Amino acid sequence: MYFEISKKGNPLFSKIHPLLAGMLQTVAVDPWERFPDGSARLLPSPGDDEELCVDWEDIVQPELRRHFDSERSVVAEDLARLKSGKGKNPGWSLEIESTHGNAWLTTLNAHRLALVDEYSITEQELAEKSEPDFSNERGLALMQVNFFAFVQECLIRAQDEEDEGQVGESDDAEGR
Repeated sequence: MYFEISKKGNPLFSKIHPLLAGMLQTVAVDPWERFPDGSARLLPSPGDDEELCVDWEDIVQPELRRHFDSERSVVAEDLARLKSGKGKNPGWSLEIESTHGNAWLTTLNAHRLALVDEYSITEQELAEKSEPDFSNERGLALMQVNFFAFVQECLIRAQDEEDEGQVGESDDAEGR
């Protein structure tokens, strides 16, 4: 899989292996449905105060869920444009609108957290550089967590480059 900035200035992933394309498509699924146990980490209780917890459940949690769902719907729209490569361009490709970067970061992070909790993946396992055991669901989950982290890293790099370009443009304008 390759990552670059497209001519339009958007993050572009190309030559995506079909397995990785399938993994990307899973982020369009609601993590609360896909990982009911693991997603508890996404909206943890704010403490032991009963009144605070009731307010949290009545006011804050529904709003956070709406936010997650809104961000995930942006990602789902982008994933609908995932293209299968043909001929000289094997693999899949996905161009993400630069304005959708934060939606992707939020959605990928929610899935990473849910996967880590669902499969009890440890910090040590996340830090290991060895290949996970793909013969079981836990190993595949670890691969997904690492793959999603890689995609997040690429998107953050793209945002940083865009921010640096804007700073440079404003510096040029001030220098004239």
